[in-house]
Amino acid sequence: MDIFNVVSKQIDSTTSYNADHAKTSDLQKKQQIQQNTTTTSSEIKNKRDKKDIQQHLNNTVKRLNDQMDSLNINIKFGFNDKIDTMFVDVTEKNTGKLIRKIPSEETMKLAEKMKEIIGMIFDKKG
Repeated sequence: MDIFNVVSKQIDSTTSYNADHAKTSDLQKKQQIQQNTTTTSSEIKNKRDKKDIQQHLNNTVKRLNDQMDSLNINIKFGFNDKIDTMFVDVTEKNTGKLIRKIPSEETMKLAEKMKEIIGMIFDKKG
């Protein structure tokens, strides 16, 4: 009879362990699904916010350029989408020749490459 009691206790503890493990596994799966859903919705919100910001910046650049034209000043504002930065072009009034670009074209290209390199280093898919 002692053997029967010991074996039945082992079976009960194994069954209890398996049931607890299954509950934990189900809970982990549910948490993972919630986390993925939250991540997806926040990514969508971030993309929407980024589009709104870019639209706002483009409108601001247009208004600034309109104001500069009305004041007869040869300064043009722009926005570089690749590095998310505004820039200013100063031109010669008579010829339209570019006098200065702030930040310079080289600086913007360097920033674009740095952003690309950082993207490769910290890529979530990799």
